[in-house]
Amino acid sequence: MIRPALIAIFALATLLPAEAFEGRYRMLGGSMTIRPAGAGMLKVDAEIGSRSCVGVISARGRPQGDRLVAEATEYGEICRLEIRRRGRALTVTESGACTPFHGANCNYTGTYTPR
Repeated sequence: MIRPALIAIFALATLLPAEAFEGRYRMLGGSMTIRPAGAGMLKVDAEIGSRSCVGVISARGRPQGDRLVAEATEYGEICRLEIRRRGRALTVTESGACTPFHGANCNYTGTYTPR
């Protein structure tokens, strides 16, 4: 009796991190959608824009607790979006070679709130 309950709790715990990130988010000048991509992976689609830049990225990653690191590759270079859960909002920082995904005048860094 205890063993099936432990298995159910473990299964639920492994599903919760991915579900906690899924949804549609926005910040001033940008938006982000996170959805399942299969095999425990999540797909992150983000768009940003201003008068001086436009950016679009489609990255994939696996959640680990309150953190998701999604990566996209362009011209053999990797752009990483580190996404952390802060209550209902997401805090995003980028690292690596992200300029091909948005140009030199903007980035995906910021706090995204649910739509």
